[in-house]
Amino acid sequence: MKTIPLIALSLFVAAIIVACNNPSGATVAIQSQPSPKAIPTAGVVTSSVPAVTTKTSSVGKSTADNIMAAKNAGKAVFLVVTSTGATGTDKAIQIAHAANFINKNAVVIQMNKDDAANASLVNEYRLSGVPVPLILVISSKGLPTGGYILEQATAENVAALVPSPKLEEVYSAINSGKYAIVVFSKNTFTDRSEVLKECKKAVSTLGEAVLVEVDINDNNEANFFNQLRIDKTQLTASLTLVINKQGQVAGTATTIPDATKLVAAAKTPVAGGCGPGCGPAGCAK
Repeated sequence: MKTIPLIALSLFVAAIIVACNNPSGATVAIQSQPSPKAIPTAGVVTSSVPAVTTKTSSVGKSTADNIMAAKNAGKAVFLVVTSTGATGTDKAIQIAHAANFINKNAVVIQMNKDDAANASLVNEYRLSGVPVPLILVISSKGLPTGGYILEQATAENVAALVPSPKLEEVYSAINSGKYAIVVFSKNTFTDRSEVLKECKKAVSTLGEAVLVEVDINDNNEANFFNQLRIDKTQLTASLTLVINKQGQVAGTATTIPDATKLVAAAKTPVAGGCGPGCGPAGCAK
């Protein structure tokens, strides 16, 4: 299985879409989202949740068993990674439990990365050289989606790393080595059917690709919009994103896209800025 990098996928790092992909001139509030590890520690908001116990969940005989049990139960994991002699472990566990208070469909598990029994997990999640304590978030499908070292961790930003259902579909696609074409729309948008038609053509041409449609009225997808910093109240038409196999936003369209341009954007390496496969008008026709 392809391992997702620890500090979260680069999915949204290249999502600077406002000026370079909007031929109509309408403002779509989308800004870049930095990697969790890059978020500055200044101005950290203290969690307003009540005090919690530092006892971690234990539903199996080993850390791997516990993580698998959480996955089977459809729960995310706040994995508190420590090492022998590490300081600050209790504080990290408390933050993880506070995050669990925010997102209750999760469990808190502690793992000593120096324990030989955890060697396979340390290798899988690329944890051998990371500073500890660290709080790693694993989705309900068993995909690591990001993490914070103790100095940067708050209950709010840790909880925010648990992906929404549609965002998890995108993570799963990238983890499987596939492209993802994401359409943000709703039933009342008149362009929806044509947008989906062109996107389905692109997915069929690409082969190793998935189409993910996100209803902008779905409150369960708030995390997805927050990750991209999309102000959905400003969307008056469907928004299409092309995600390449590296998890980068490779192209966009704020009008009906062109399937050929979507395919070209997906396959063209991203050097920065706009999706190079789309040009100044985005991926629109």
